[in-house]
Amino acid sequence: MQPALDVLDASREGLKRTAPPRKRVPFSFILAGIAILGAIIYLVYANTQASAVYYLTVPELKHCTDCVARSVRVAGVVQNNSVKHTSQDQSISFTITDSNQTLPVTYSGVVPDIFRAGVQVVVEGHYTGSGAFHAQTLLAKCPSKFQSATPTAN
Repeated sequence: MQPALDVLDASREGLKRTAPPRKRVPFSFILAGIAILGAIIYLVYANTQASAVYYLTVPELKHCTDCVARSVRVAGVVQNNSVKHTSQDQSISFTITDSNQTLPVTYSGVVPDIFRAGVQVVVEGHYTGSGAFHAQTLLAKCPSKFQSATPTAN
């Protein structure tokens, strides 16, 4: 039995250990991956910039110098006796107030059922810096009577 082991040991010593050959990734695959990754990053950036809307109060909007170029949301309370409906183009104009400053608003679209004077609203649209705020979206906040009562400690 010993001679057989000697033959195996001798044959093992003659073999050189070599690493398996490395597989190379083609350069075109690397370029394609970089292009796809760049396209994904660009689409995410462009989409977030297009849908970004700043939320401001009426005084902040009045003092904003670069709000002309972008869409903004403004919150306020509808002023009494300021709501005017126009039946020709089915638009509505009203004035919102916040911190003793007023902002005239024009809106054309579906008006919420709870919209009336004294209701808090959020309007989204564009402001030219003077004149009326041109709203594309009108949201009316629910009155506090619909909110659940907070529990009191007994």
